[in-house]
Amino acid sequence: MAKGGLEGVERLARKLARMTPAVRKAAGQEAFMQAEEMAAQMRSIAPRADEPNDGEKVRDHIHVEEGRLGDVSYVVISDAKDSKGRPKAPRVELGHKASNGRHVEASPSFYPVVRSSQKRVKRRITAAMRRAIKKEAGL
Repeated sequence: MAKGGLEGVERLARKLARMTPAVRKAAGQEAFMQAEEMAAQMRSIAPRADEPNDGEKVRDHIHVEEGRLGDVSYVVISDAKDSKGRPKAPRVELGHKASNGRHVEASPSFYPVVRSSQKRVKRRITAAMRRAIKKEAGL
């Protein structure tokens, strides 16, 4: 079973500290590009309710921010709020019961993209790092 949580983050931070600046820059640039690509995919499949009283649209509030590890980690965030200021993305993602008692179907757009692109993102970041290492070594 893979290690997770704080142990995994600390271990990754130690590995990143040992990297040369060129490799770290290549990994960061690729991570940013992949995060932006994931955000674009999420926006494209996010629900598009045209009701004016629907609060903020989920697709308009999907964006990328820098993660815990600085310039080499990025996080895709969906932080839309409804008209009462409550987080809207979880209810859209998982479905919910409306105020009139009607069940609103789930319309997932965040986690399907995360699951389908995890392996590809890891592979591309590793490849970018490998290219930077080879370039530094003169191969």
